[in-house]
Amino acid sequence: MRKRQVIAAAAVTLTLAGCGARPVAGSPTADPQVFGDAQALVRAATTQTEKVKSAKFSMDTALLGQSLTAQGEGRFDGDNSAMQLTMHIGPLDETMRYVNKTLYLQVPDQYRAQVTGGKPWGKVPADSPAAEQLGAAQAQQNDPSQTLQQIQEAGTITRSARETLDGQPVTHYWIDVGFAKALDKFKDTGLSQEDLDKLGAMNLTIPVELWLNSDQLPVQITEDLGGALKAAAAAEGPSSAAPSDLSMKLTMKYSDWGTPVDVQEPPADQVGEAKLPG
Repeated sequence: MRKRQVIAAAAVTLTLAGCGARPVAGSPTADPQVFGDAQALVRAATTQTEKVKSAKFSMDTALLGQSLTAQGEGRFDGDNSAMQLTMHIGPLDETMRYVNKTLYLQVPDQYRAQVTGGKPWGKVPADSPAAEQLGAAQAQQNDPSQTLQQIQEAGTITRSARETLDGQPVTHYWIDVGFAKALDKFKDTGLSQEDLDKLGAMNLTIPVELWLNSDQLPVQITEDLGGALKAAAAAEGPSSAAPSDLSMKLTMKYSDWGTPVDVQEPPADQVGEAKLPG
C-alpha cells in the first residue's frame, strides 16, 4: 500500500492541551475525584455518558498542516443512535445525517446533477461501502464511549491536573494508549493486516488527552496520530515519497450533555439515491 493510502486511511479513522499531580496507574490519588487508574476513569465516565446519551459536539482535525472543522449533535444510543454533522472543507460546507441506520449526504449545488439527480440530499445505499465507513463509523467516532473503550483496553494515565476549560472546572488527564492493543480499531481503515502487524510490533503509543467536567462527562478529547502516521510511512519503506509533515491531531469538544437531539430524515421529495465513486 502506498503512503498516500496510509494518510487516507488515517483520515477515515478519524473522519474517530499543565503541570499537575502525577498518579501512578492503579494507585489512589489525594483527590478521590481524580482517577489514577484508566479502568476506573472509564467506568465513571461511561456510566455518565450512558445516562445522558446525547450532546452537541465540534471537531477539529489538523492533518498535514490543513484543518478540517465540523459541528454537530448526536444521540449515542446503540441501534437508536443518530447524528447530524456539518463539515467545513475549504470553501464547501457538507452536511451528513445518520438516522434509522441510514446515511444521507447534503450535496453542494455544483455536484447535485451527477450525484443525486439534482436533489439536495443523497441517500447512500445500505450495501455501499460508504454507508458503513461514513455513516456508522462516523457516528461511532463522535460517540465518546468509543474513545473511552479504547482507553479502557489499552490506556495508561501518565498525568492529571485540575484546570478550567471554557469557563468550567475540569480534570485533565494525559493518557498513553498502546497501539498494539488497539489494532482492531484500525482494521477498517485500509491498512493491510501486514501493515497493522508491523505497527503493532513497534511498541507505539497514541497520546490521548481527556478533560472531564464535575459530572465526569467528557468535554474535550484530543488524539495525536502523528507518531503512528510516521511509523506507518517508515514501515512502507523509501519506495514512494511521503509528505515531510506527517502530522494528524483530532480535537473533539462536547457540550449540552443531555439536551434532546432531534435528527430527522430529509423530506422524501428532496432525496435522490447517491451515486458515489467506488
